[in-house]
Amino acid sequence: MYRKAEVLSRIQLRQSTIKDWLNCQLLFRFRHIEGLKPSYRGIAAIHGSALHLAIHRLHQSGFYQNLAHVYERALSEVMELESDIPVRWKKGESVDLEQMKEHAHELLSGYIAYAENELAEILYSEVQFRVRIGGHELTGTIDQVRMNSNGDIDLVDLKSGMQRPHAKSLPRDWQLSLYAYALKFGEVLVGGQWKRPRMSVDRTLIYFLRAHERYKRNSKYGKKGAEKGQPFIACEKPVWDHTQFRHDLLNLLKMMTKDWPFPNPSACGYCSFHGPCESRGLFYASKKLDKLKQTLDEISKLQTVEEGS
Repeated sequence: MYRKAEVLSRIQLRQSTIKDWLNCQLLFRFRHIEGLKPSYRGIAAIHGSALHLAIHRLHQSGFYQNLAHVYERALSEVMELESDIPVRWKKGESVDLEQMKEHAHELLSGYIAYAENELAEILYSEVQFRVRIGGHELTGTIDQVRMNSNGDIDLVDLKSGMQRPHAKSLPRDWQLSLYAYALKFGEVLVGGQWKRPRMSVDRTLIYFLRAHERYKRNSKYGKKGAEKGQPFIACEKPVWDHTQFRHDLLNLLKMMTKDWPFPNPSACGYCSFHGPCESRGLFYASKKLDKLKQTLDEISKLQTVEEGS
């Protein structure tokens, strides 16, 4: 059992750390407190990171680039990170890589064709931030901050997962709230120097990249060749949200530093810590076996004494 000070000394308070705790407290303990490495890397996470990096490069160097080259270069860089951890391929490395490249070309083509993405002015892209809240320093990376074609400031989080986020969850999305709080009260790393934007955002947005997928056949949902939907999921961001977010986050940090982990079965489908999680059963069982062995030894001694008398 770790005490609060030891937990804080072992973890980095990043948005990814908090996300892991919210997904499963045991996953959080294994990865961030005990420092265990996952048994594998999933191709969905690799693909998502490569798409983020490719979009960042498109905004840096212009939309009229070879999309296949941009994605392949980004994918290669992502694959080199944590290269000591094996990748769990679904259909085999060559087949999966080819499908990832085809899918990336479809999404990136849709992204550059979406007029607002070219009209908007990107103020920050893949920018690191830091902000102090209640004596704790939180860090992370913001996908995009942009001034849209109407002149409003939008905070954008790119999502490449299969499930489309629901608009009702957006006002209380802790990750976007943390980004907005950091832009207002924290610092961002620009050109190797930390700067205070003092920026209030007008809207927070989730950009659902899979909306740029195209229907492969006619169906009740859409015609063949049409995109699957609207990529933007947006909500207004009033300034008083910062106060509520700060209160909620401090409560969350109090719970994170209490070492009372328990599993969340809903996260098992994509968790790469099955080994240490399942071995906990042996740990608890060994205690019971030791107690049973001790009891049997005591019974055996009593029987020996009775037989001697």
